[in-house]
Amino acid sequence: MQILFVTNEFVWPAERGGRVRTLSQLRVLASLSEVERIRLFALREEDVPMEHREALARDVGKLDVLEPVFHPIHLFSHKRYIPRVAWLRATQGVPYLAGKWDGRAVRRALERELLTRPFDAVWLDHLGMARYLGLVRRLQPQARVVLDQHNVDSDIWRQFARRQRGLCRLVAESEWRVAQRFERDTLRAVDAVSAISPDDARAYRELAGVAAVSVPQVVPFVRRPSGRRDGSEPLPRFGYVGNLTWHPNARGLEWFFTSVWSKVRERLGDATLEVAGSGLPSDAHGLPVAPRSWCAPGVTTLGFVRDLAPFYERSTALIAPILGGSGVRIKLLEAFRHGVPVVTTPDGAAGLPIVSGREAFIESEPSAFAARLVELASSPLLRARLREAGYSFLERHHSLPRAQSEARALLGNRAIESLLMSA
Repeated sequence: MQILFVTNEFVWPAERGGRVRTLSQLRVLASLSEVERIRLFALREEDVPMEHREALARDVGKLDVLEPVFHPIHLFSHKRYIPRVAWLRATQGVPYLAGKWDGRAVRRALERELLTRPFDAVWLDHLGMARYLGLVRRLQPQARVVLDQHNVDSDIWRQFARRQRGLCRLVAESEWRVAQRFERDTLRAVDAVSAISPDDARAYRELAGVAAVSVPQVVPFVRRPSGRRDGSEPLPRFGYVGNLTWHPNARGLEWFFTSVWSKVRERLGDATLEVAGSGLPSDAHGLPVAPRSWCAPGVTTLGFVRDLAPFYERSTALIAPILGGSGVRIKLLEAFRHGVPVVTTPDGAAGLPIVSGREAFIESEPSAFAARLVELASSPLLRARLREAGYSFLERHHSLPRAQSEARALLGNRAIESLLMSA
């Protein structure tokens, strides 16, 4: 089986949630015995070093990494592309979430690739790449087209519209309706839909009447021993990691610093918090510049951290205050993988079948959120219990065999799975 995998961002290094998800899907597909080769067609905003392409090919296996095609990922940093997006919206009704990925250079490069060889399947990673669905159907009519959704994109626009006022709200609601129509029509037009969670799969069924397949994020892990080797109790050092430009993350952190952190410091005067993530501007010395509300006692803003293993190792617990969004919060799964307890909000836990107090603490009220952090900092036994519960959760819900089974369903290969099971 030959697969063309089309994605909107080069995934290596996988230091953000979306890249982590895409890389997981590539690994799952490459692990299938019936898949011979995968051709990766990716966009890029910055130059991709050859060593990154080679590292990705080595990591995944069965992967041919094509030269990434330039196209702006952050549209408003490349303003000359904005008129085209506006023109597509005004003349063809193309929503922003699809129009921003429309580019002549991308279309020409994808057309060349589609003409080089027949593909058994074309995997469209992210809804926006379905802008090229017509091209795929025209040049590869025999290929099975899979749409891999990372979020319910139109629902994110709905959330955005509800936060607006006046004329801005009218414009945002109009964009939400167009996005919803595009998402519904695309879900119905492809051959199979991959959802990141059962919750998202239900949303696609309600929106478009399609039976989406939920492919779990594969999260391999090695159990970490409890406690320090010298038996000492660590200082209460909390951590946060995430894309700091993503609105649900930024809103959640604003809520945390405004309403929660002072309550933690009242009870744990020596508590510290490290904030890691990409997206913040830098000062003249290259240091990240955090919003004023984040500049609180005990808080250090690290910015982008390439190797997060030491960060997790020294963290007593992770905070995940998320407000809004869709899909699955990869940061929770990564915390479980590293054996770090988590305190999150209901939106942060959405899409994952976790129970508050079992795998993580889920709190929406500031005092309760702060109390959970104090409780975790004060109880090694509680931290150990949540650590083991996180590992067990990954074993039950995020194993490779389960993901392989669902990937075969998306590719129409259930018969092959039945043969493997009976062998």
